[in-house]
Amino acid sequence: MGIVLKGITAALGEALVLKRVDIRIEGNTIETVSESPLEAKEGYETIQGEGKLAIPGLVNAHTHLPMVLFRGAADDLPLSQWLSEYIWPREARLTEDEIYWGALLGLAEMIRSGTTLFSDMYFHLDAIGRAVAESGMRALLSYGIIAPRLDEKGKQELERTEWTITHLHDTVDGRIRIAVAPHSVYTCGKDVWEMAVKLARKYEVPIHTHIAETRDEVADCYVRDGVSPVELLERWGALSGPVIAAHCVHVSPADIEILKARGVSVVHCPKSNAKLGSGTAPVARMSEAGVNVALGTDGAASNNSLNMIAELRFASLAAKAVNENPMLIPAKDALRMASAVGATALGSGDTGKIEEGCRADIVLLDIEMLETLPMYDPISALVYSAGREAVSDVMVDGRFLMRERTLTTIDEDRVKYEVKRIANRYRNQTHPHLGGREIPRADAGVEGGTDGTYHGEEKRVDPDLRVE
Repeated sequence: MGIVLKGITAALGEALVLKRVDIRIEGNTIETVSESPLEAKEGYETIQGEGKLAIPGLVNAHTHLPMVLFRGAADDLPLSQWLSEYIWPREARLTEDEIYWGALLGLAEMIRSGTTLFSDMYFHLDAIGRAVAESGMRALLSYGIIAPRLDEKGKQELERTEWTITHLHDTVDGRIRIAVAPHSVYTCGKDVWEMAVKLARKYEVPIHTHIAETRDEVADCYVRDGVSPVELLERWGALSGPVIAAHCVHVSPADIEILKARGVSVVHCPKSNAKLGSGTAPVARMSEAGVNVALGTDGAASNNSLNMIAELRFASLAAKAVNENPMLIPAKDALRMASAVGATALGSGDTGKIEEGCRADIVLLDIEMLETLPMYDPISALVYSAGREAVSDVMVDGRFLMRERTLTTIDEDRVKYEVKRIANRYRNQTHPHLGGREIPRADAGVEGGTDGTYHGEEKRVDPDLRVE
């Protein structure tokens, strides 16, 4: 079975060249891209492309998926207070079941906004992996290691990481892969970092970490170790293999040279960094130096959204504003950062592009909406005008995860019910801007009874994507 997209405007290759083409998908692969009409083989589905734009699936290169459960729970706070007083205490109470439902909520949101591949750092990865498998998405998952010393706790963190690699890496037809994730230089000590790097090299998987997110982090590193976080990781030998470095907001020219020389992929998270008041990463300088700079949303507790269309727009606008230069991060570059560049950063170079031989991870958008007309440049319209409502269809490996704006692998109503139920468990922790009052309950609109069980009709999803 396969699919033929007929007469569709497509952004082709890493250069995102716009052409009107037919695209034939065979199994999980883009078999043919042709400017001449293609015939559908017997049993193939034919989709008319009039008024549609085909783009590569978007890549969210850094997030913390289940943190969507705390969206809006603690806004308008600096990072250290936000984490220590409001997020970490809640996360300590999360159960595996809650993480599963939170992951499904985040996955549904990402699919609806055109994301097909993401890199996540969290815990209870078996629950997240189950959600990813059922959703049909593609993911690089990592267990967030937090261990100042290589004591009993530090060893347990590394053991959990190794268990995750041996049980989840390269599963569900290769859609789930694993990275090693020492959280940062301020939460993991030298001995822990050295063992984490050995683990990554043993299994030939990348490192995923946070670097230079705030001025305080960098200043503290200078006080403690006499160098920047980038220089410290270089000293520890932690940058010698594939590394995915989230944020890099406060990096010096010397840091940028190290990142380039070591082939580190930086993940720019502009909305989260802006909302937490952390600053704006020097994306233009890093890109000009030859650093691979991808895009990510960070977690929805700090961004309040997992929408990569909104993220790539903000990345472009913020760079122009901060540098007072309207030519920085033009529309094609923003889309490239959120597709091919992100796929390269996550080691999935056979995705992120629409070209023959690549995996069929494709997003279709309606480019004849009110906010995108008249249509002069479809990519410009996507980056500067369109919302996620323009996304009509999303496929991974040639299978639709959303068809004509209906999710096909996730029971959206059930997920909404479960997340509302879970949220009520955390309302005994007050919001910082409600004068000490508890956050109101979220029972309104929850379908179900007082017994706490779902009474709606469960939507049947594709059984081939479920994990038994």
